[in-house]
Amino acid sequence: MTTCNLFKYNILLLLSITVNSAVAEIAIQPDPSSVSPHYKLADNYVTGQLVAVRSVIISNEITGVVDEFNKDIGDQVSVGEALAKLSIADNLLNVQLAEAELAVSLNELKIQEKQLQRYQALYKTKGISASEFDEQRRKTNTNKAQVAVDKIKLAMAKRERDKSEIKAPFSGVILTRNLELGQFIPTGEPLYTLVDMSQVKVRFYLLESDVIAINVGDTVHVTIPALNNKKLAGRVVILAPAFQINEPGFLVEVLLENSQLNLKPGMQARVELAEQGA
Repeated sequence: MTTCNLFKYNILLLLSITVNSAVAEIAIQPDPSSVSPHYKLADNYVTGQLVAVRSVIISNEITGVVDEFNKDIGDQVSVGEALAKLSIADNLLNVQLAEAELAVSLNELKIQEKQLQRYQALYKTKGISASEFDEQRRKTNTNKAQVAVDKIKLAMAKRERDKSEIKAPFSGVILTRNLELGQFIPTGEPLYTLVDMSQVKVRFYLLESDVIAINVGDTVHVTIPALNNKKLAGRVVILAPAFQINEPGFLVEVLLENSQLNLKPGMQARVELAEQGA
């Protein structure tokens, strides 16, 4: 190939590359009518996450062995409902022992009080000395103190028995269970996680340029993508008064009703914000 022909070939090759690049660039441009609404809303919505209004880790206040548990993951419970019981027989015996000790001290107190009445009558007629009367009065007072101690012991035994029955502090749904039958449980172990799902909150963050456009009490529209883009109305209940270090912006929480329990903590949510100046 001559030098002239080689030069012409290179020119034609460059023109071909340029044309192909232009065609490819035109081909990858999206059709405006096919753009997802997700992108159309990019200027006036923020993505957040659903969280439970209330969530608590239920722990035991006393040590014991799991004799029974009545609730498992996903079960709905009512406030005060028993979830599990620890060392049932041991705690029952402790209560019975305390009741017996109190009965003994009460009976002894009655005997000493009658004896004190007799000594008092004898002392008035000089039938006994002052020291004998004082000694009987001391015994009677000691028995009164013993009755008070035994009443406290009985109350403590009943309190331990009540603590051995793990109860729900509020109505909700069991999220986790960390106990098995026969397991020895030290004090303070996390046994259950309970969440209140009657209401949920959308938690998200706003930049300083956006936070001025929203106030506590405002009604906002929320979309749940996982539920076929279901739209709900929510109310702003928390708006951080200041920016916290290590957080991406100003914390905002929007409250949603969840009577059907179809809103699950962890789901994504889109919160539509009013355009500034609108």
